[in-house]
Amino acid sequence: MYQLNIVWPTIVKEWKANYMGTGRVYKYLGDAARSAALAWIVYQSGALNTLAFVAVGVAMISIWTGVIALGGWTLESELYGKTLDYTLISPSPIAIILFSKTLFQALSEIPSGIVSFIVALVVVREIPYVANLPSLSFSLILALVGMVVIGIFFSALVVLVGGRAGFFMGIVPFVAVLSGFVLPVSQLPAGLEIVARFMPSSWAMDGVWASIGGIESWSTLLLGWGIAIAVSAAWFCITYYLCVAVEKRIRITGTLSAY
Repeated sequence: MYQLNIVWPTIVKEWKANYMGTGRVYKYLGDAARSAALAWIVYQSGALNTLAFVAVGVAMISIWTGVIALGGWTLESELYGKTLDYTLISPSPIAIILFSKTLFQALSEIPSGIVSFIVALVVVREIPYVANLPSLSFSLILALVGMVVIGIFFSALVVLVGGRAGFFMGIVPFVAVLSGFVLPVSQLPAGLEIVARFMPSSWAMDGVWASIGGIESWSTLLLGWGIAIAVSAAWFCITYYLCVAVEKRIRITGTLSAY
């Protein structure tokens, strides 16, 4: 209950600070253009069996880009403006604060994902077939959870490196590929597939692919879901100790803005 008393006010604060401005409108337009281009390429290639996966994938990419890029720049702005110091030195645990900020960012990017999904459907001019909608929905929820967990990790890194969020822009596409948002992880080269399996969303996106094409083995699907949850928990534990390092930095330097 104490953690909820921290999470909700933080989400409300982020909502008030990140209202619907021209920057978000531009992002919607950029996500829509990217979705249209990818959907058109797949449509022209004749790979109609992958249309549903691509439509879902472009939506997840839009959400992921917002969680990392916009979330990172928000933290950087607070660091430069010297407003994050007062938040992080409060009695509230840093892990909960960063979790709240990242959760808000992920939830606020869902409309962007919906826009990308709709644009992809408009481009291909058909409704892709989905074999199992309930399992698809649950797999997407697990993928979103994985995004939040990885987002919290990078949020903590942004603080540790002094707000240099631009550093993470270069790895956004790379992580999107490893998470299975661009194509199924099983189609990646063997070396990259091994690395991708450390991403919780990669296991969840396997469930997305199975739900679209047809579930051949429920035991395999359930195992993938379980691994996705376990890997997400492992990343959260790593992030927790990273947040402890952030707290130690605050106590030693007395400020996060002097770097």
